[in-house]
Amino acid sequence: MTMKVSGSALLLCLTLTLGACKRQYAVGDRVLVDWEGSVYPAKILEAVSPTKYKVNFEGYDAVWDEVVSRDRIRGIAEGNVVHPEPPPKVRAKALQAAQTNLYKVGDRVRVDFHGQMYTAVITAIVGQERYRIHYEGYGPEWDETVGLSRIQPK
Repeated sequence: MTMKVSGSALLLCLTLTLGACKRQYAVGDRVLVDWEGSVYPAKILEAVSPTKYKVNFEGYDAVWDEVVSRDRIRGIAEGNVVHPEPPPKVRAKALQAAQTNLYKVGDRVRVDFHGQMYTAVITAIVGQERYRIHYEGYGPEWDETVGLSRIQPK
């Protein structure tokens, strides 16, 4: 006995099959991850299981590394990604650090970017001697988090 399958039934079957397959991510992938209600770029450090990955949120210290489920990963991060404001728990820790940090929000500094110095403004304190900076004359996609080793007073 031969069974005929219509084109639309075949397309539906193929769509359902492919929809059930979720992308597998690999160590080193740069991904977008839901963290505290916003989406942040992160790097996969370890595949803990087929559905869980340990990530480091770009620009944040290892203390904020987290094992996340695949549903929190929104896809591959491509190009420069504009970072949302730090989550409330990071801001709270940064407030403590701000009491003793060398620089304050609004300070103008020079930042080493691949061997060249660029003028920047401290826009946030994200930890002990860790700063979110904005390069003057450049768009927000170039903002980044840096430590003291890359900063010189202006």
